Amino acid sequence: MSLSQTLDRLRADMVARETGRRAYEAVIETLGHGFIDQVLPVGALMSPFVLPNAEGRLIRSDALLARGPLVLNFFRGDWCPYCRATLDALEAALPDIEQAGAALLAITPDTGGRTLATKRAHGLHYELATDVDHGVGLLFGVVFRLPGPYRTGLLANGIDLTVRQGHGGWLVPAPATFLIDPTGIVRWRHVPPDPTLRTEPSDIIAALAAITV
Repeated sequence: MSLSQTLDRLRADMVARETGRRAYEAVIETLGHGFIDQVLPVGALMSPFVLPNAEGRLIRSDALLARGPLVLNFFRGDWCPYCRATLDALEAALPDIEQAGAALLAITPDTGGRTLATKRAHGLHYELATDVDHGVGLLFGVVFRLPGPYRTGLLANGIDLTVRQGHGGWLVPAPATFLIDPTGIVRWRHVPPDPTLRTEPSDIIAALAAITV
């Protein structure tokens, strides 16, 4: 099953429930009011950053870029089924990404050792990092506050982001993917206005091919 087929099935299951449909529609409305205008555009220079990876070591964006292009993916956390499907799809595409000379980094606001647990649970071989207090997500302009119906739905399912993230902001990143060239310039991005849509790995590979020819 392809990533898009998996996401379609997950979305259908969610909107079949009234509470799920309300939550979904509330997020769509939130992202539909000029959200994309705040996202770091193609052609912009990325601000350098340092984040702790899943194993607790600090990783520097400039060190990653010194090796070649960087594929940067923001995900909400392992609590999100769309994120889990995307992480697995990126793992399957990792050989092609590395063949193109790029590094892959996935960033989540989850704290408390959850990033390492996610990496182990999914058998991931690329870097995961914790974006404490959304510092990097805010630099890229991809952070937004979850609307009330979505927060209510998460709490009803035992998912409390105030615990997972260590603060009460109820903030998450949009499911954005960026391709950064070795000079730090954003060469390509995909920021869907629907949180149940994700970047197809084949599109990442195609974007990499376009900047490395």
